Amino acid sequence: MAETEHDVKDVQPQRKVSVEVVRSQTAGQVEVSNKETVVGSSEAKEETPGFTVYVNRRPTSMAEVINDLDAQFMVACDAASEVSGMLEASRAQYSSTSNELTGMKMLNPVALLRSASSRSSSSRFLMNSSSSREAGYESSSSVSEESCMFHGSHQSTLDRLYAWEKKLYEEVKSGEKTRIAYEKKSRQLRNQDVKGDDPSVVDKTRAAIRDLHTQMKVSIHSVEAISKRIETLRDEELQPQLLELVHGLARMWKVMVECHQAQKRTLDEAKLLLAGAPSKLEAKRQSSISAAANLEAELRNWRACFESWIVSQRSYLRALSGWLLRCLRSDPDTSKLPFSPRRSSGTLVIFGLCIQWSRFLDATRETPVLDGIDFFAAGMGSLYSQQLREESRVGSKRFASGENMELVNIDEVGDVMTTEKFSDVAVRVLCAGMSVAMSSLSEFAISSADGYAELLSKLPQTSNGSRM
Repeated sequence: MAETEHDVKDVQPQRKVSVEVVRSQTAGQVEVSNKETVVGSSEAKEETPGFTVYVNRRPTSMAEVINDLDAQFMVACDAASEVSGMLEASRAQYSSTSNELTGMKMLNPVALLRSASSRSSSSRFLMNSSSSREAGYESSSSVSEESCMFHGSHQSTLDRLYAWEKKLYEEVKSGEKTRIAYEKKSRQLRNQDVKGDDPSVVDKTRAAIRDLHTQMKVSIHSVEAISKRIETLRDEELQPQLLELVHGLARMWKVMVECHQAQKRTLDEAKLLLAGAPSKLEAKRQSSISAAANLEAELRNWRACFESWIVSQRSYLRALSGWLLRCLRSDPDTSKLPFSPRRSSGTLVIFGLCIQWSRFLDATRETPVLDGIDFFAAGMGSLYSQQLREESRVGSKRFASGENMELVNIDEVGDVMTTEKFSDVAVRVLCAGMSVAMSSLSEFAISSADGYAELLSKLPQTSNGSRM
């Protein structure tokens, strides 16, 4: 429907329509409306800088509906840019030389969507049509990513943790070989003493044992030093970064709730608008066929990306929680791991946070969202199939008349759907499918926002009374 939307935008009223998310102090509702900036006196400006009045009214045309939906999608995209910056989306996307998704890219919503879109021909079609907007977004994102995390680069921290863990593994492996050799030489020395072997041979064995013992001491010292370095990275970098990430995701989902609820209300208003009068949208049949096919492909791609993103988050937290549990000196009851600062057991906030976070993600149900997007895509697919059938019926009306081919007018035939009627049906199918998808997304966003709010509520308070 990309070209249909383009045609709609060409006929929209020539006035500025701005759609924004309004956070109500009383009910937390979101109003989607035309914006009128009020220029008051200097005293009013001092009291409420940037004061704006939002006039809540229904859209009067499908052009306004499309503008409202598009604006909310942009707000939702901007809301994800903070988390994208924390996870260094551009670095995760362009630094890898393989086609496989890295852990950081799979955890990051924006990078994951762009990665999947870059492999889709239909995505390239849509991306080319909005290159200027994407260019602006890229430039703003790249700037924000440079200083998005206050506690260093999350990806860099994970890379260094991996390098130190690998070094620790090699050191432990080497130390184990030394220990086995030491025990073997010790048994050999005992046998030599029992047999009364030549003193020179016994002295040689004792020298080898002393050398192996020295190697063991060096290996143990190296293991302890590396372990200390890993603990420092975990406590001073990884934990603050994960806390930042949880706060960022909580803010992101809060905005997502407002955006998707606003879109749902806009679509409900669109249904009333369509019930009152035809949509009066005009589009060429051939362009409508192409738009329907492209939109269906994009929806299928969106569904796959969304599913991969949720699954990847679960995998990341499970792996992180498993690694953290191996850092504990004993095997604790994970249900009692504290969120409070270090206690006598040496347990940190990061242990309880990651385990509770992982459980929350495991309990998240994304199936309704996937089904909603599937329903939307199926509607566009059926519309595309119907368009092809209509085209074939039009083609069957051709017949030869002398040397020329004459085409019977569709309106005169009567049994073929007119372009105007088909356009109206397409808009209704589009609104119905999107309404189902947005409803499921809204419910998922509410659940996610509540889950992250609960995670934050369990975090200990700092000295100034704020949450960690």
